[in-house]
Amino acid sequence: MQTFRLNNVEPVGTVIVKRNTVQRRLSDRIIWDRLINESPVYIGDLIRVAEISAATIIINDNSLEIAENTLIRITRSADGDGVQINLSEGSLSLASNQDSKSLTIDLNGQHIQTTQGTVMSAAVKENKQSIQVSEGTVQFAAASGVTRQLSAGSLVSMDIDGAERAERAVVVTRPFPNERLIKDGAQALQINFSWNKINLNQNQLLRLEISSSSNFTHIINTVNNLDRSATVPLDTGLWFWRISYENEVLSTGRLTVADGSGVQLISPAFNSIYKFLEEEENYHLNFQWLPVNDAVSYILEVSDTANFSNTQIQIHSSSISQVISGLREGMWFWRVKAVFPSVYKGSTSFSTPAFFRIEKIASSYRDTSVSEINLSQWLAEESPSSVLPPDLPSEIIPVRITEPLPVETQVETVAMQQEIVLPPLQISLNAPVNGVQIAGLTALRQPTTFNWSTTAQQITSSRFILSRNANPLQGTPARVISNPSRTININNLEEGTWYWTVEIRTQDGRSANAPVRRLQVLPIPLLPAPGNLQPPNRGRIGFAELQAQRSIIFRWSQVQGANAYIFTFNHESGRQIIRTTINGNTSYIINNMSLLDRGTFIWHVEALNIRNGVIEQRGAINESTLIIDIPAPGPIQIEDTGILYGN
Repeated sequence: MQTFRLNNVEPVGTVIVKRNTVQRRLSDRIIWDRLINESPVYIGDLIRVAEISAATIIINDNSLEIAENTLIRITRSADGDGVQINLSEGSLSLASNQDSKSLTIDLNGQHIQTTQGTVMSAAVKENKQSIQVSEGTVQFAAASGVTRQLSAGSLVSMDIDGAERAERAVVVTRPFPNERLIKDGAQALQINFSWNKINLNQNQLLRLEISSSSNFTHIINTVNNLDRSATVPLDTGLWFWRISYENEVLSTGRLTVADGSGVQLISPAFNSIYKFLEEEENYHLNFQWLPVNDAVSYILEVSDTANFSNTQIQIHSSSISQVISGLREGMWFWRVKAVFPSVYKGSTSFSTPAFFRIEKIASSYRDTSVSEINLSQWLAEESPSSVLPPDLPSEIIPVRITEPLPVETQVETVAMQQEIVLPPLQISLNAPVNGVQIAGLTALRQPTTFNWSTTAQQITSSRFILSRNANPLQGTPARVISNPSRTININNLEEGTWYWTVEIRTQDGRSANAPVRRLQVLPIPLLPAPGNLQPPNRGRIGFAELQAQRSIIFRWSQVQGANAYIFTFNHESGRQIIRTTINGNTSYIINNMSLLDRGTFIWHVEALNIRNGVIEQRGAINESTLIIDIPAPGPIQIEDTGILYGN
């Protein structure tokens, strides 16, 4: 669980964003260590990214996004000076700026040389590899030695040995691969999609789908009949997109929208009063706020003016709290802004400011007898003031107290020789326990049960809130239930990390929400790939067999847990001939011989589990090739033309 640093060795890059499991093996070691944010990377490092994981590494001012199930090695380029990324399997994307140095990407002997301003992606999956350029240009050197330049909107698709393939596709130029954007307002962010069609004509219209899950079981938006662009509004969260023609997926990707509209402040609460004895000099206040998903740090500002023209304190903090001492008596204003990694595009805003007062009380307050102050007088003195300062700007509004106030705000009443504290509103989130992991199929097939309780009496309203956001009270929640029972059942909870809380309001006007709890729904595992494919791989069918059978039968073994299969039959050029879903059977027959001609065909089978017309579980794909070996048509041979006699 540690990350290594090499002494006296200059790193070539730094990890700036890491999600879930990312491991590295140094060139001279056999032990894998875990990379964390700000981990250095070195020449010779072998880096692997696990499933449902990702990493962003800055190398020579290039942002390198490594996707899940990817293995790379960092080496020196052929000139001995630059950096080369060897992509063995998986996919990556790269974005460089005008100050970036060139990088080389090696795909099994094919080399891509980046330039300043390049945005591109590369993938090696199964027996295929590809390069897509979204912006700028790259120099592409094939293993054969042929070199050419690829510009924005270009695609090169190849077999594993480097032979290029002609296939239908789209190259998305906006948004960039794995782009991260910041939303600085309450409204959804308008995302502009644009792409270049490959081997598609203008009349072949496309479909764009947006989902909150990588397997697209929960599609939140679909736009049909598209040519080369679309605009979709998206709120805070991690979103997956795909572009399809009919039932064929041509391009997929993901993007992140982070909430930069302001941090929710907790303490010191709005218009609260902090009283200290005159002789106290070392008193301190604890400033607290809720975390913002994806933020790496925060900027805290404290001012004695409402417009922050005279900021007294500015602190850059990596935590969500900060202890400050030495504030003098008077009115103070404070606000917080989230800071995101450099790969995020957009600006953030400061939170709506809150304000509080510090008052000094005389030492003689300790000697006041109990009979001189009754309870109502004490509460009037100690509770937050109902009088707002005259210079309070209109944009400063009351902030709801979402958690019990810290200890330092519960002023001790020495006059009564005991502490008088109104009982706080307590909410307990009982189940699921915080951080629990739920199997993907379990969450899909069985309700996820949430249970909560509270000591509060006379509740006038309450809300159950379930969100993808680490702060469920910000952004647009996935599920909100008003005045819920103490037990809530949520069906079809999808893959990913979820956050939930319960908010209540009582008859006396107080409100509170429970500390946020987190749970994770694991990915649905793939079904095994069908085995025993017949005809066998690289099998040949000649003219005599076709003439005798007049059909071709494809067979495979039953996969446990599957009740349907997708059968696909393509020409080696990429032209799709058949794609169909077969319920129950483990065979498919091609009777229409007119679909076939001479050449090599690729067919594959994927197992599915379908319930109520919805695909619950997909499977690994098994692929095979079939060679149709029939004679090519030739010129007509005439043995004897004969002799024509005339008069």
